[in-house]
Amino acid sequence: MSSFIALPKGIKEETFAKAIREYRSLLGENRVRTDAAALQQYLANTVAPSAAPNRPSAVLYPSNESDVQGVVRIANRYKTPLWTYYGGENRGYGSAAPATDGQIVLDLRGMKKVLEVDRELGYCLVEPGVTYDELQRYLAKNRIDLWLDTPAPAAGVSIAGNILERGTGYTPYSESFLFSCGMEVVLGDGSLIRTGMGGIPRTTSWQVFKWGFGPYVDGLFSQGNSGVVTKVGAWLMPPPPPGGYKPFCIRFPSTDMVQHIVKPLMFLRETQIVPNACALVNAGWEAATVAQGKKKGFVNGGKGTLATRKVMDGYGVGAWNLYGAVYGSPEQVELNWKYVYGTFTKAFGNKIKIITEKEAKGDPAFQYRAQLMKGGVTSNDPLDSWRPGGGSMRFQPTAAARPGEIAQQVKLATEIVNRHGFDYLSELVFFWRDARHVIDLRFNRADAGEARRAHQCYDELTRSFTKRGWGINRTNPAFMGQVADSYGPALRRFNRTVKKALDPNNIVAPGKSGITLA
Repeated sequence: MSSFIALPKGIKEETFAKAIREYRSLLGENRVRTDAAALQQYLANTVAPSAAPNRPSAVLYPSNESDVQGVVRIANRYKTPLWTYYGGENRGYGSAAPATDGQIVLDLRGMKKVLEVDRELGYCLVEPGVTYDELQRYLAKNRIDLWLDTPAPAAGVSIAGNILERGTGYTPYSESFLFSCGMEVVLGDGSLIRTGMGGIPRTTSWQVFKWGFGPYVDGLFSQGNSGVVTKVGAWLMPPPPPGGYKPFCIRFPSTDMVQHIVKPLMFLRETQIVPNACALVNAGWEAATVAQGKKKGFVNGGKGTLATRKVMDGYGVGAWNLYGAVYGSPEQVELNWKYVYGTFTKAFGNKIKIITEKEAKGDPAFQYRAQLMKGGVTSNDPLDSWRPGGGSMRFQPTAAARPGEIAQQVKLATEIVNRHGFDYLSELVFFWRDARHVIDLRFNRADAGEARRAHQCYDELTRSFTKRGWGINRTNPAFMGQVADSYGPALRRFNRTVKKALDPNNIVAPGKSGITLA
Protein backbone atom coordinates (compact mmCIF):
# COMPACT_ATOMS: atom_id res chain seq x y z
CA MET A 1 0.00 0.00 0.00
CA SER A 2 1.35 3.43 -0.94
CA SER A 3 2.42 5.86 1.78
CA PHE A 4 1.04 8.66 -0.40
CA ILE A 5 -2.62 9.55 -0.91
CA ALA A 6 -2.13 9.45 -4.68
CA LEU A 7 0.65 9.23 -7.24
CA PRO A 8 0.99 10.99 -10.57
CA LYS A 9 0.09 8.76 -13.49
CA GLY A 10 3.00 6.55 -14.54
CA ILE A 11 5.24 7.54 -11.59
CA LYS A 12 6.48 4.81 -9.26
CA GLU A 13 6.37 5.40 -5.52
CA GLU A 14 10.14 5.34 -5.06
CA THR A 15 10.57 7.90 -7.83
CA PHE A 16 7.92 10.14 -6.32
CA ALA A 17 9.46 9.83 -2.85
CA LYS A 18 12.81 10.93 -4.25
CA ALA A 19 11.17 13.92 -5.92
CA ILE A 20 9.49 14.89 -2.63
CA ARG A 21 12.89 14.81 -0.89
CA GLU A 22 14.26 17.20 -3.50
CA TYR A 23 11.27 19.51 -3.16
CA ARG A 24 11.85 19.57 0.61
CA SER A 25 15.52 20.28 0.14
CA LEU A 26 14.58 23.29 -2.00
CA LEU A 27 11.61 24.67 -0.04
CA GLY A 28 11.95 23.24 3.47
CA GLU A 29 9.99 20.58 5.33
CA ASN A 30 7.00 22.76 6.20
CA ARG A 31 6.44 23.95 2.64
CA VAL A 32 6.08 20.47 1.16
CA ARG A 33 3.14 18.48 2.48
CA THR A 34 1.84 15.04 1.59
CA ASP A 35 -0.36 14.31 4.62
CA ALA A 36 -4.13 13.92 4.35
CA ALA A 37 -4.88 16.87 6.62
CA ALA A 38 -2.92 19.30 4.43
CA LEU A 39 -4.34 17.93 1.19
CA GLN A 40 -7.98 17.89 2.26
CA GLN A 41 -8.63 21.52 1.32
CA TYR A 42 -7.54 20.81 -2.26
CA LEU A 43 -10.19 18.11 -2.55
CA ALA A 44 -12.97 20.38 -1.33
CA ASN A 45 -14.95 21.97 -4.14
CA THR A 46 -18.55 22.66 -5.03
CA VAL A 47 -18.68 20.77 -8.34
CA ALA A 48 -20.69 17.58 -8.82
CA PRO A 49 -18.19 14.80 -9.54
CA SER A 50 -18.73 12.36 -12.40
CA ALA A 51 -16.62 9.86 -10.46
CA ALA A 52 -14.25 9.95 -7.48
CA PRO A 53 -12.65 13.43 -7.21
CA ASN A 54 -9.11 13.85 -8.50
CA ARG A 55 -6.70 13.69 -5.58
CA PRO A 56 -3.53 15.77 -5.22
CA SER A 57 -0.41 13.81 -4.37
CA ALA A 58 1.28 16.68 -2.54
CA VAL A 59 1.17 20.44 -2.11
CA LEU A 60 4.09 22.85 -2.48
CA TYR A 61 4.25 26.40 -1.12
CA PRO A 62 6.80 28.55 -2.97
CA SER A 63 7.59 32.03 -1.64
CA ASN A 64 9.13 33.70 -4.71
CA GLU A 65 9.82 33.22 -8.41
CA SER A 66 13.17 31.51 -7.71
CA ASP A 67 11.32 28.87 -5.70
CA VAL A 68 8.92 28.37 -8.60
CA GLN A 69 11.80 27.98 -11.06
CA GLY A 70 13.43 25.41 -8.79
CA VAL A 71 10.16 23.51 -8.38
CA VAL A 72 9.56 23.39 -12.14
CA ARG A 73 13.09 22.11 -12.79
CA ILE A 74 12.67 19.31 -10.24
CA ALA A 75 9.27 18.51 -11.74
CA ASN A 76 10.89 18.13 -15.16
CA ARG A 77 13.50 15.74 -13.82
CA TYR A 78 10.93 13.46 -12.19
CA LYS A 79 7.96 14.12 -14.53
CA THR A 80 5.73 15.13 -11.61
CA PRO A 81 2.94 17.42 -12.93
CA LEU A 82 2.08 20.65 -11.09
CA TRP A 83 -1.48 21.97 -10.77
CA THR A 84 -1.20 25.73 -10.25
CA TYR A 85 -3.50 27.34 -7.67
CA TYR A 86 -3.62 31.09 -7.18
CA GLY A 87 -6.47 31.21 -4.67
CA GLY A 88 -10.23 31.74 -4.72
CA GLU A 89 -10.71 32.51 -8.40
CA ASN A 90 -12.37 29.19 -9.31
CA ARG A 91 -15.41 29.22 -7.05
CA GLY A 92 -18.08 27.29 -8.94
CA TYR A 93 -15.51 26.24 -11.55
CA GLY A 94 -13.62 23.53 -9.68
CA SER A 95 -11.81 25.38 -6.87
CA ALA A 96 -8.30 23.97 -6.31
CA ALA A 97 -8.87 20.37 -7.36
CA PRO A 98 -6.49 19.19 -10.13
CA ALA A 99 -7.69 18.13 -13.56
CA THR A 100 -6.24 14.62 -13.22
CA ASP A 101 -5.48 12.32 -10.31
CA GLY A 102 -2.11 12.62 -8.60
CA GLN A 103 -0.97 16.07 -9.69
CA ILE A 104 1.02 18.12 -7.17
CA VAL A 105 -0.74 21.34 -6.21
CA LEU A 106 1.55 24.35 -6.57
CA ASP A 107 -0.12 26.73 -4.13
CA LEU A 108 0.99 30.29 -4.89
CA ARG A 109 -1.00 32.01 -2.14
CA GLY A 110 2.14 32.61 -0.07
CA MET A 111 3.56 34.98 -2.70
CA LYS A 112 1.86 38.09 -1.33
CA LYS A 113 3.93 41.15 -2.20
CA VAL A 114 2.32 44.28 -3.57
CA LEU A 115 5.41 45.26 -5.55
CA GLU A 116 4.26 48.62 -6.85
CA VAL A 117 1.27 50.93 -7.01
CA ASP A 118 1.67 53.97 -9.23
CA ARG A 119 -0.57 56.82 -8.05
CA GLU A 120 0.06 58.98 -11.10
CA LEU A 121 -0.83 56.48 -13.85
CA GLY A 122 -3.05 54.19 -11.79
CA TYR A 123 -1.54 50.71 -12.00
CA CYS A 124 -0.24 48.00 -9.72
CA LEU A 125 2.23 45.12 -9.93
CA VAL A 126 1.46 42.20 -7.62
CA GLU A 127 2.51 38.65 -6.87
CA PRO A 128 -0.05 35.88 -7.47
CA GLY A 129 -1.11 35.46 -3.83
CA VAL A 130 -2.32 39.05 -3.41
CA THR A 131 -6.11 39.14 -3.02
CA TYR A 132 -8.51 41.97 -3.80
CA ASP A 133 -9.10 42.52 -0.09
CA GLU A 134 -5.36 42.77 0.59
CA LEU A 135 -4.80 45.25 -2.24
CA GLN A 136 -7.76 47.35 -1.09
CA ARG A 137 -6.30 47.44 2.42
CA TYR A 138 -2.92 48.42 0.98
CA LEU A 139 -4.51 51.30 -0.93
CA ALA A 140 -6.37 52.48 2.17
CA LYS A 141 -3.30 52.24 4.40
CA ASN A 142 -1.21 54.25 1.96
CA ARG A 143 -4.02 56.71 1.17
CA ILE A 144 -4.03 55.89 -2.52
CA ASP A 145 -7.32 56.90 -4.08
CA LEU A 146 -7.80 54.30 -6.82
CA TRP A 147 -10.65 51.88 -7.47
CA LEU A 148 -10.31 48.16 -8.02
CA ASP A 149 -12.48 46.12 -10.35
CA THR A 150 -13.66 43.10 -8.41
CA PRO A 151 -15.62 39.90 -9.07
CA ALA A 152 -18.34 38.82 -6.66
CA PRO A 153 -17.41 37.70 -4.09
CA ALA A 154 -13.82 39.01 -4.12
CA ALA A 155 -12.30 39.19 -0.65
CA GLY A 156 -10.26 35.98 -0.86
CA VAL A 157 -9.78 35.96 -4.64
CA SER A 158 -6.32 36.24 -6.18
CA ILE A 159 -6.03 39.23 -8.50
CA ALA A 160 -3.66 37.29 -10.75
CA GLY A 161 -5.90 34.23 -10.67
CA ASN A 162 -8.98 36.20 -11.67
CA ILE A 163 -7.08 37.87 -14.51
CA LEU A 164 -5.73 34.56 -15.79
CA GLU A 165 -9.17 32.91 -15.69
CA ARG A 166 -10.57 35.92 -17.60
CA GLY A 167 -12.85 36.72 -14.72
CA THR A 168 -14.75 39.98 -14.70
CA GLY A 169 -16.02 42.75 -12.48
CA TYR A 170 -18.67 45.44 -12.84
CA THR A 171 -16.86 48.79 -13.24
CA PRO A 172 -15.83 50.37 -16.57
CA TYR A 173 -12.61 48.31 -16.14
CA SER A 174 -14.67 45.11 -16.02
CA GLU A 175 -12.62 42.91 -18.39
CA SER A 176 -9.86 41.85 -15.99
CA PHE A 177 -7.56 40.37 -18.61
CA LEU A 178 -8.04 43.31 -20.96
CA PHE A 179 -6.98 45.70 -18.19
CA SER A 180 -3.93 43.66 -17.18
CA CYS A 181 -0.53 44.83 -18.39
CA GLY A 182 2.69 42.84 -18.21
CA MET A 183 3.45 39.45 -16.69
CA GLU A 184 6.41 37.58 -15.28
CA VAL A 185 6.17 33.88 -16.12
CA VAL A 186 8.15 30.75 -15.29
CA LEU A 187 7.82 28.56 -18.38
CA GLY A 188 7.41 24.81 -18.39
CA ASP A 189 11.18 24.27 -18.70
CA GLY A 190 11.97 26.50 -15.69
CA SER A 191 13.13 29.54 -17.67
CA LEU A 192 11.70 32.97 -16.82
CA ILE A 193 10.30 35.62 -19.14
CA ARG A 194 8.68 39.02 -18.75
CA THR A 195 6.04 39.88 -21.31
CA GLY A 196 5.30 43.19 -23.00
CA MET A 197 7.89 45.82 -22.06
CA GLY A 198 9.22 43.72 -19.17
CA GLY A 199 12.27 42.46 -21.04
CA ILE A 200 13.72 45.97 -21.47
CA PRO A 201 16.40 46.66 -18.83
CA ARG A 202 15.31 49.48 -16.48
CA THR A 203 11.97 49.79 -18.26
CA THR A 204 9.55 52.44 -17.04
CA SER A 205 6.62 51.22 -19.14
CA TRP A 206 6.09 47.58 -18.22
CA GLN A 207 2.68 48.28 -16.66
CA VAL A 208 1.60 51.00 -19.12
CA PHE A 209 2.18 49.52 -22.59
CA LYS A 210 0.75 46.04 -23.10
CA TRP A 211 2.13 45.05 -26.46
CA GLY A 212 5.92 45.30 -26.40
CA PHE A 213 7.50 44.16 -29.65
CA GLY A 214 6.67 41.16 -31.81
CA PRO A 215 3.83 38.71 -31.13
CA TYR A 216 1.66 39.44 -28.11
CA VAL A 217 2.10 36.39 -25.87
CA ASP A 218 0.22 37.17 -22.64
CA GLY A 219 -2.86 35.38 -23.93
CA LEU A 220 -0.98 32.07 -23.93
CA PHE A 221 -1.05 32.14 -20.12
CA SER A 222 -4.72 33.12 -19.84
CA GLN A 223 -6.68 29.89 -19.21
CA GLY A 224 -3.46 28.24 -20.38
CA ASN A 225 -0.87 25.87 -18.97
CA SER A 226 2.48 26.65 -20.57
CA GLY A 227 3.86 28.53 -17.58
CA VAL A 228 3.36 29.74 -14.03
CA VAL A 229 2.64 33.45 -13.65
CA THR A 230 4.66 34.92 -10.76
CA LYS A 231 3.89 38.64 -11.25
CA VAL A 232 1.11 40.50 -13.02
CA GLY A 233 0.33 44.15 -13.66
CA ALA A 234 -3.18 45.59 -13.62
CA TRP A 235 -4.69 48.99 -14.32
CA LEU A 236 -6.69 50.60 -11.54
CA MET A 237 -9.45 53.17 -12.05
CA PRO A 238 -9.14 56.75 -10.83
CA PRO A 239 -12.41 57.56 -9.05
CA PRO A 240 -14.66 60.21 -10.56
CA PRO A 241 -14.94 63.55 -8.74
CA PRO A 242 -17.52 63.98 -5.96
CA GLY A 243 -20.99 63.62 -7.40
CA GLY A 244 -19.61 61.75 -10.38
CA TYR A 245 -21.02 58.29 -9.70
CA LYS A 246 -24.72 57.41 -9.98
CA PRO A 247 -25.71 53.73 -9.70
CA PHE A 248 -29.18 52.66 -10.76
CA CYS A 249 -31.46 49.65 -10.86
CA ILE A 250 -34.39 49.04 -13.19
CA ARG A 251 -36.87 46.36 -12.18
CA PHE A 252 -38.87 44.60 -14.92
CA PRO A 253 -42.09 42.79 -13.97
CA SER A 254 -42.12 39.94 -16.51
CA THR A 255 -39.59 37.27 -17.51
CA ASP A 256 -40.52 37.56 -21.19
CA MET A 257 -39.37 41.19 -21.25
CA VAL A 258 -35.74 40.07 -21.43
CA GLN A 259 -35.35 40.48 -25.20
CA HIS A 260 -36.86 43.96 -25.10
CA ILE A 261 -34.32 45.08 -22.49
CA VAL A 262 -31.30 44.32 -24.68
CA LYS A 263 -31.70 46.89 -27.48
CA PRO A 264 -31.98 50.03 -25.34
CA LEU A 265 -29.30 48.74 -22.99
CA MET A 266 -26.80 48.09 -25.77
CA PHE A 267 -27.41 51.56 -27.23
CA LEU A 268 -26.32 52.98 -23.88
CA ARG A 269 -23.38 50.59 -23.57
CA GLU A 270 -22.04 51.04 -27.12
CA THR A 271 -22.18 54.83 -26.86
CA GLN A 272 -20.50 54.62 -23.42
CA ILE A 273 -23.29 56.62 -21.85
CA VAL A 274 -23.31 53.68 -19.45
CA PRO A 275 -19.63 52.62 -19.45
CA ASN A 276 -19.65 49.73 -16.97
CA ALA A 277 -20.51 46.06 -17.29
CA CYS A 278 -24.25 45.96 -16.56
CA ALA A 279 -25.74 42.99 -14.72
CA LEU A 280 -29.24 41.75 -15.55
CA VAL A 281 -30.18 39.53 -12.61
CA ASN A 282 -33.18 37.23 -12.44
CA ALA A 283 -35.67 37.11 -9.56
CA GLY A 284 -34.17 34.19 -7.66
CA TRP A 285 -30.62 35.54 -7.61
CA GLU A 286 -31.89 39.01 -6.66
CA ALA A 287 -34.12 37.67 -3.87
CA ALA A 288 -31.20 35.74 -2.40
CA THR A 289 -29.18 38.97 -2.38
CA VAL A 290 -31.97 40.79 -0.54
CA ALA A 291 -32.26 37.94 1.97
CA GLN A 292 -28.52 37.88 2.63
CA GLY A 293 -28.47 41.63 3.19
CA LYS A 294 -31.26 41.28 5.74
CA LYS A 295 -29.45 38.27 7.28
CA LYS A 296 -32.49 36.05 6.85
CA GLY A 297 -31.15 33.42 4.50
CA PHE A 298 -33.02 32.07 1.50
CA VAL A 299 -33.39 28.32 1.16
CA ASN A 300 -35.42 27.20 -1.83
CA GLY A 301 -36.74 23.74 -2.56
CA GLY A 302 -34.32 23.05 -5.39
CA LYS A 303 -36.98 21.23 -7.41
CA GLY A 304 -36.98 23.49 -10.42
CA THR A 305 -40.09 25.19 -9.10
CA LEU A 306 -38.88 28.74 -8.53
CA ALA A 307 -42.16 30.67 -8.30
CA THR A 308 -41.07 33.97 -9.83
CA ARG A 309 -44.21 35.92 -8.91
CA LYS A 310 -44.12 34.69 -5.31
CA VAL A 311 -40.45 35.60 -5.00
CA MET A 312 -41.06 39.02 -6.56
CA ASP A 313 -43.88 39.80 -4.18
CA GLY A 314 -42.09 38.41 -1.13
CA TYR A 315 -38.80 40.21 -1.66
CA GLY A 316 -39.78 43.26 -3.68
CA VAL A 317 -37.68 42.35 -6.70
CA GLY A 318 -38.33 42.26 -10.43
CA ALA A 319 -38.50 39.27 -12.72
CA TRP A 320 -35.37 40.89 -14.16
CA ASN A 321 -33.28 43.49 -12.33
CA LEU A 322 -30.85 45.61 -14.35
CA TYR A 323 -27.90 47.27 -12.63
CA GLY A 324 -25.70 49.91 -14.21
CA ALA A 325 -24.11 53.26 -13.41
CA VAL A 326 -23.09 56.55 -14.96
CA TYR A 327 -19.68 58.05 -14.18
CA GLY A 328 -17.81 61.30 -14.80
CA SER A 329 -18.10 64.92 -13.72
CA PRO A 330 -21.34 65.88 -11.95
CA GLU A 331 -22.42 67.64 -15.14
CA GLN A 332 -21.74 64.55 -17.25
CA VAL A 333 -23.59 62.34 -14.78
CA GLU A 334 -26.64 64.61 -14.84
CA LEU A 335 -26.72 64.67 -18.64
CA ASN A 336 -26.09 60.95 -19.12
CA TRP A 337 -28.66 60.04 -16.49
CA LYS A 338 -31.26 61.90 -18.54
CA TYR A 339 -30.37 59.66 -21.49
CA VAL A 340 -30.62 56.50 -19.36
CA TYR A 341 -33.92 57.50 -17.81
CA GLY A 342 -35.36 58.69 -21.10
CA THR A 343 -34.26 55.63 -23.06
CA PHE A 344 -35.93 53.14 -20.72
CA THR A 345 -39.09 55.16 -20.06
CA LYS A 346 -39.54 55.60 -23.81
CA ALA A 347 -39.20 51.83 -24.32
CA PHE A 348 -41.29 50.65 -21.33
CA GLY A 349 -43.32 53.57 -20.00
CA ASN A 350 -44.69 53.02 -16.51
CA LYS A 351 -44.29 49.23 -16.65
CA ILE A 352 -40.87 49.42 -14.99
CA LYS A 353 -39.54 50.69 -11.68
CA ILE A 354 -36.41 52.87 -11.85
CA ILE A 355 -34.38 53.10 -8.64
CA THR A 356 -31.44 55.31 -7.74
CA GLU A 357 -29.78 55.77 -4.34
CA LYS A 358 -32.53 58.21 -3.43
CA GLU A 359 -35.29 55.62 -3.95
CA ALA A 360 -33.31 52.59 -2.73
CA LYS A 361 -33.75 53.50 0.96
CA GLY A 362 -31.41 50.87 2.32
CA ASP A 363 -32.33 48.11 -0.13
CA PRO A 364 -29.54 45.55 0.50
CA ALA A 365 -29.49 44.28 -3.09
CA PHE A 366 -29.04 47.84 -4.39
CA GLN A 367 -26.29 48.54 -1.85
CA TYR A 368 -24.51 45.32 -2.78
CA ARG A 369 -24.54 46.13 -6.51
CA ALA A 370 -23.64 49.78 -5.96
CA GLN A 371 -20.52 48.62 -4.11
CA LEU A 372 -19.55 46.22 -6.92
CA MET A 373 -19.95 48.90 -9.59
CA LYS A 374 -17.34 51.04 -7.85
CA GLY A 375 -14.98 48.13 -7.17
CA GLY A 376 -15.94 47.38 -3.59
CA VAL A 377 -14.72 44.08 -2.13
CA THR A 378 -17.48 41.66 -1.13
CA SER A 379 -16.99 38.51 0.92
CA ASN A 380 -20.19 36.48 0.66
CA ASP A 381 -22.01 34.86 -2.23
CA PRO A 382 -25.75 35.61 -1.99
CA LEU A 383 -26.63 32.17 -3.37
CA ASP A 384 -24.80 30.22 -0.66
CA SER A 385 -28.03 29.75 1.31
CA TRP A 386 -30.11 28.72 -1.72
CA ARG A 387 -29.72 25.00 -1.14
CA PRO A 388 -28.12 23.00 1.67
CA GLY A 389 -25.13 20.85 0.80
CA GLY A 390 -22.86 23.45 -0.80
CA GLY A 391 -23.10 22.35 -4.44
CA SER A 392 -22.45 25.01 -7.07
CA MET A 393 -21.56 24.58 -10.73
CA ARG A 394 -21.31 27.74 -12.79
CA PHE A 395 -22.17 27.39 -16.45
CA GLN A 396 -21.03 30.35 -18.53
CA PRO A 397 -21.83 30.57 -22.23
CA THR A 398 -21.36 33.75 -24.25
CA ALA A 399 -24.11 35.36 -26.29
CA ALA A 400 -23.93 38.08 -28.89
CA ALA A 401 -25.85 40.92 -27.24
CA ARG A 402 -28.80 40.66 -29.62
CA PRO A 403 -32.37 40.58 -28.30
CA GLY A 404 -33.42 37.33 -29.98
CA GLU A 405 -30.28 35.45 -29.05
CA ILE A 406 -30.49 36.43 -25.39
CA ALA A 407 -34.15 35.39 -25.25
CA GLN A 408 -33.38 32.02 -26.86
CA GLN A 409 -30.58 31.31 -24.38
CA VAL A 410 -32.79 32.16 -21.41
CA LYS A 411 -35.62 29.96 -22.70
CA LEU A 412 -33.35 26.99 -23.40
CA ALA A 413 -31.48 27.22 -20.10
CA THR A 414 -34.67 27.52 -18.07
CA GLU A 415 -36.18 24.47 -19.76
CA ILE A 416 -33.10 22.27 -19.25
CA VAL A 417 -32.39 23.34 -15.67
CA ASN A 418 -36.04 22.97 -14.57
CA ARG A 419 -36.43 19.60 -16.27
CA HIS A 420 -33.51 18.25 -14.23
CA GLY A 421 -35.17 19.50 -11.05
CA PHE A 422 -33.19 22.68 -10.37
CA ASP A 423 -33.89 26.39 -10.28
CA TYR A 424 -32.76 28.70 -13.06
CA LEU A 425 -30.55 31.27 -11.31
CA SER A 426 -28.89 33.64 -13.72
CA GLU A 427 -26.96 36.84 -14.15
CA LEU A 428 -26.46 38.18 -17.68
CA VAL A 429 -23.53 40.61 -17.70
CA PHE A 430 -23.27 42.90 -20.73
CA PHE A 431 -19.80 43.93 -21.90
CA TRP A 432 -18.69 45.59 -25.15
CA ARG A 433 -20.71 43.56 -27.67
CA ASP A 434 -21.43 40.35 -25.78
CA ALA A 435 -23.26 39.07 -22.73
CA ARG A 436 -21.83 36.44 -20.37
CA HIS A 437 -24.72 34.26 -19.29
CA VAL A 438 -23.76 33.05 -15.81
CA ILE A 439 -26.02 30.23 -14.61
CA ASP A 440 -25.38 29.00 -11.09
CA LEU A 441 -26.58 25.41 -10.71
CA ARG A 442 -27.16 24.97 -6.97
CA PHE A 443 -27.59 21.48 -5.52
CA ASN A 444 -26.91 19.32 -2.47
CA ARG A 445 -23.52 17.61 -2.82
CA ALA A 446 -24.36 15.33 0.10
CA ASP A 447 -27.23 13.83 -1.89
CA ALA A 448 -25.63 11.43 -4.39
CA GLY A 449 -28.68 11.33 -6.62
CA GLU A 450 -29.00 15.11 -6.73
CA ALA A 451 -25.29 15.52 -7.43
CA ARG A 452 -25.59 13.03 -10.29
CA ARG A 453 -28.54 14.95 -11.74
CA ALA A 454 -26.57 18.19 -11.46
CA HIS A 455 -23.73 16.66 -13.48
CA GLN A 456 -26.19 15.41 -16.10
CA CYS A 457 -27.86 18.82 -16.25
CA TYR A 458 -24.51 20.58 -16.77
CA ASP A 459 -23.61 18.10 -19.49
CA GLU A 460 -26.88 18.73 -21.32
CA LEU A 461 -26.43 22.49 -21.02
CA THR A 462 -22.93 22.18 -22.49
CA ARG A 463 -24.04 20.01 -25.42
CA SER A 464 -27.21 21.98 -26.15
CA PHE A 465 -25.60 25.40 -26.11
CA THR A 466 -22.63 24.24 -28.17
CA LYS A 467 -24.97 22.69 -30.76
CA ARG A 468 -26.56 26.10 -31.26
CA GLY A 469 -23.25 27.90 -31.71
CA TRP A 470 -23.03 29.39 -28.22
CA GLY A 471 -19.51 28.80 -26.96
CA ILE A 472 -18.73 28.19 -23.29
CA ASN A 473 -16.00 30.55 -22.15
CA ARG A 474 -15.22 29.07 -18.74
CA THR A 475 -15.84 25.69 -17.13
CA ASN A 476 -14.64 23.22 -14.49
CA PRO A 477 -12.00 20.51 -15.05
CA ALA A 478 -14.55 17.73 -15.62
CA PHE A 479 -15.80 19.50 -18.77
CA MET A 480 -12.63 21.18 -20.04
CA GLY A 481 -11.94 18.51 -22.65
CA GLN A 482 -15.52 18.58 -23.93
CA VAL A 483 -15.53 22.38 -24.17
CA ALA A 484 -12.11 22.39 -25.87
CA ASP A 485 -13.45 19.94 -28.48
CA SER A 486 -16.29 22.30 -29.27
CA TYR A 487 -13.83 24.91 -30.58
CA GLY A 488 -12.58 22.53 -33.28
CA PRO A 489 -9.54 20.33 -34.00
CA ALA A 490 -7.41 23.11 -35.51
CA LEU A 491 -7.35 25.11 -32.28
CA ARG A 492 -6.68 21.96 -30.25
CA ARG A 493 -3.69 21.15 -32.48
CA PHE A 494 -2.40 24.70 -32.12
CA ASN A 495 -2.66 24.62 -28.32
CA ARG A 496 -0.96 21.25 -28.18
CA THR A 497 1.86 22.52 -30.42
CA VAL A 498 2.43 25.51 -28.14
CA LYS A 499 2.34 23.26 -25.08
CA LYS A 500 4.89 20.90 -26.58
CA ALA A 501 7.23 23.78 -27.43
CA LEU A 502 7.05 25.51 -24.05
CA ASP A 503 6.40 22.56 -21.72
CA PRO A 504 7.67 19.42 -23.48
CA ASN A 505 7.44 17.24 -20.37
CA ASN A 506 3.78 18.15 -19.76
CA ILE A 507 4.59 19.53 -16.31
CA VAL A 508 2.35 22.58 -15.85
CA ALA A 509 -1.30 21.73 -15.15
CA PRO A 510 -1.89 19.03 -17.78
CA GLY A 511 -5.58 18.96 -18.69
CA LYS A 512 -6.13 22.64 -18.01
CA SER A 513 -8.51 23.97 -20.70
CA GLY A 514 -8.32 20.51 -22.28
CA ILE A 515 -4.62 20.98 -23.16
CA THR A 516 -2.28 18.07 -22.47
CA LEU A 517 0.44 16.04 -24.15
CA ALA A 518 -0.71 12.80 -22.55
